[in-house]
Amino acid sequence: MKINITLLVFLVLNLFCQLKTQAQQGHKLSGIVRDTTDMGIPGANVRLITGKDTLISSTDTAGRFSFSAVKSGDISLLVRSIGYISFSKNYTLKNDQLTLPDIVIKSSSQELSEVVIKGKIVPMRVLKDTVEFNADAYVVRENDRVEDLMKQLPGVEIDKDGNATSAGKALTKIRVNGKDFFTGDVKKFISELPADIVSKIQVVDDYGDKANFTGVKKGEPQKILNLVLKPNRNRGSFSGIGASAGTNDRYALNLNKNLWQETKQIGLNGDASNTDTGAGINTNTNVGLNYRNSANKNLVVSGMYAYGFNKNESKNQSYIETTLPKGILFNQSATENAGKSNTHNLMLELQSQNELNFFRGNIRGTLAGTNNNSLLSSIQNYTQEDINRQDINTNSSSRQKNPNLNAEFSMGRKFKREGRNLSAGITLTSGTTDNTENLDNLIRYYDNRDLPLRDSVLNRLVDTRNLSKGLTTNFSFTEPLNNPKDSAAKKSIDFSYQFSLTRTTNALETQANDINGVFGRIDSLSNKYSSTFSTHNIEVNYRYDTEKLDYSIGASAQPNFLSGAYEGRTDKIQRAGFNIAPVARINFKFSAQRMLSLNYNGNSVAPSFDQLQPVNDTRDLQNVIIGNPELKTAFNHLLNLSYRQMDMSSGRTLQLSLRGTAVQDQVVSNTVLIPETIAGTESFRRETRYDNTNGNYGLGGNYFWSIPIEKKKYSIEFKGGMNYNRRVSYADNQKNFNDGLNLSQGLSMRMNQKWMMVSSDVNYNYQSNTSSLAESVSNTVQTWMFNADIKTFIIKSLTAGVVASKTINKGYSVAASNPLLIRGYVEKTFFKNRMASLKIEGNDLLKQGNNLDRVVSDNTITESQTNQITRYFLLSLNVRLQSFGS
Repeated sequence: MKINITLLVFLVLNLFCQLKTQAQQGHKLSGIVRDTTDMGIPGANVRLITGKDTLISSTDTAGRFSFSAVKSGDISLLVRSIGYISFSKNYTLKNDQLTLPDIVIKSSSQELSEVVIKGKIVPMRVLKDTVEFNADAYVVRENDRVEDLMKQLPGVEIDKDGNATSAGKALTKIRVNGKDFFTGDVKKFISELPADIVSKIQVVDDYGDKANFTGVKKGEPQKILNLVLKPNRNRGSFSGIGASAGTNDRYALNLNKNLWQETKQIGLNGDASNTDTGAGINTNTNVGLNYRNSANKNLVVSGMYAYGFNKNESKNQSYIETTLPKGILFNQSATENAGKSNTHNLMLELQSQNELNFFRGNIRGTLAGTNNNSLLSSIQNYTQEDINRQDINTNSSSRQKNPNLNAEFSMGRKFKREGRNLSAGITLTSGTTDNTENLDNLIRYYDNRDLPLRDSVLNRLVDTRNLSKGLTTNFSFTEPLNNPKDSAAKKSIDFSYQFSLTRTTNALETQANDINGVFGRIDSLSNKYSSTFSTHNIEVNYRYDTEKLDYSIGASAQPNFLSGAYEGRTDKIQRAGFNIAPVARINFKFSAQRMLSLNYNGNSVAPSFDQLQPVNDTRDLQNVIIGNPELKTAFNHLLNLSYRQMDMSSGRTLQLSLRGTAVQDQVVSNTVLIPETIAGTESFRRETRYDNTNGNYGLGGNYFWSIPIEKKKYSIEFKGGMNYNRRVSYADNQKNFNDGLNLSQGLSMRMNQKWMMVSSDVNYNYQSNTSSLAESVSNTVQTWMFNADIKTFIIKSLTAGVVASKTINKGYSVAASNPLLIRGYVEKTFFKNRMASLKIEGNDLLKQGNNLDRVVSDNTITESQTNQITRYFLLSLNVRLQSFGS
């Protein structure tokens, strides 16, 4: 009995201590800080006073904050953020209250009772994943579009076609006030939205919706554009009607209508155009309809349909140089191509998100059909003296259908304990390619004096049917390791698993025309192949997160299995692989202006079906392709290191990046010459085979430095980079090392005045490639490019501009001119709010347009030339109808 009483007393005392401890700890309290556009404000400082205790926290990327040691009773809250008016309020908490009402703070430049409260304008802010620019710090003219404002931002570039990049990476999506905007087409909407409705422009490193919800970031982010609008401007309508006509049979018609009421968006667009490119004619017709609406507070429904028709006629000249052990193989070709294509795209999506749950499901389908006719003339020579020239003329026609369907479903769940969350997803893909080609070939062989020796005529029908199905599932779980009382470090363990399965079936059937004109199946050139590639990715990370430092360190195990079978063959492909790779993602914030980031990832890549299929692909008779069923799965390593420094007051920007890549078991080509004797004269045929090898790696880096002058009315920008690549391949079964070096340097200057915009730049590019099989041969190309873009605002309703570029090419094997391209225009606006404009422009006034391209792959260098837009004159009439606000 004495023991029982002692035990009872002990239990009572223990319970009392626990209750006392819980009373001292208090409970968790959370909230969210938003601006007047209902967008969460990241990086805001939140101070809470309860009794004699003062707790400090800061908001995350969605504007959320939390405290975990709050006692019930009276509290005082103070919220501060750069560019916003401070917020303070006293609260009396109810028992077990967990959430405060949303806190809305106003911009510091807000007008209140006709008194303008303005502090010093801060042109930019730097957050962990976001660079934010204040529109008030830049020149915004009447009738300016968002793209005119973005052209002034350091690190942001808008090219001549309207494509936007930041730090050299494309902006892939546009959002408004943090929410998806219509189709997300950056190029389209920055040219339509007026600049005067924008308060801030944000460039965000986005890891996806699920990562934004759970906080677990993996892989390489995409750069997206987010526009933060001025108060009460997140609704309206904007429409456009345009018509153009010009010389060289050019014309264009376009119509778009967009209705936008905060959470509801409806868009309709259509256009038709005929473009003379000098290489032929492009005729395009496009129509589209998109819809997005919030069915309730948390559920968003969206859909899209688009149809496109394209008719293209083009001409191209190519020069291909392949290094082999005994010399260099040269191939010169000219191609005339005419094609038509029709494409249908459909998308339906549901997305639901609240504080605790996330769900998204979408279905996307595409139906594409193509008809193509081409005429190829090719001359093939070899530096080896006893092998002679070959010519080939190919007249081909093809029909192709590409229907595919993709479905994706993902969900996330946050639990009561802060930081604990669960997410899962599944993706299903199905695609078919059905291609029929009719090939008429004429091969002409020559003797050693380049005199015609013999002609070989061959007519074939080649049918290719490829069916691919895929399944990807993923699961992740995060468990917090601590429960911080204030803004101290957050520690957690992240566990993730992904399974991917791809099933491919490929059927290749070749028929040839006999002497009686009857087509018959060639068994040696026909086969049916199927393969299955599965991979598992098991990953465990330790994650540490503070205001200045966050990192994820761990490891991933990636077993994979490749299997395949061929019709009529008893041997099977069965290949297993296993890779272990570290996982590292580190961000260190030295200050509000300087940040260092490091990211490493690795992934397995299976060989494609054409690389595996051991059947001769004879569509190009001068280069027959034969797959290798013994290929292994490759594994890619990628390491990125970047440094960013921005002066928030002056806008001065410095960005540096280094990257390294390495590939294990890289699939590379092996070019083999098969000797043939034609009428007593030595000739050859070329075959491309595949093998695995190690030793492929790359190193590179680039920099960008922007210096604003005179309150950002002028700016100077320096940019450049260096890339070195070691490519390992085979030629006639001998290993070849191709060393490629690419150096670039650029200098640009901008001027932004109310009456004039000027941008000019000079760029230099150096490319060098050296092959170990031909050490004495070094292929070097150099290019200088000078550009100038001048736009003058003569009066409010009249503008004029000139765009000029001069290119100097050196070292190309194809005929490379040094074109001077000049474009000039005059534009007059009319009516209220400048809603209509009349524009006359002349393009390529000196008629010198052409384009050069250079691609290095394994032991082959390909240079091609295509004419660009030639001289034409165009008259355009555009009408814009728009209204934003309540």
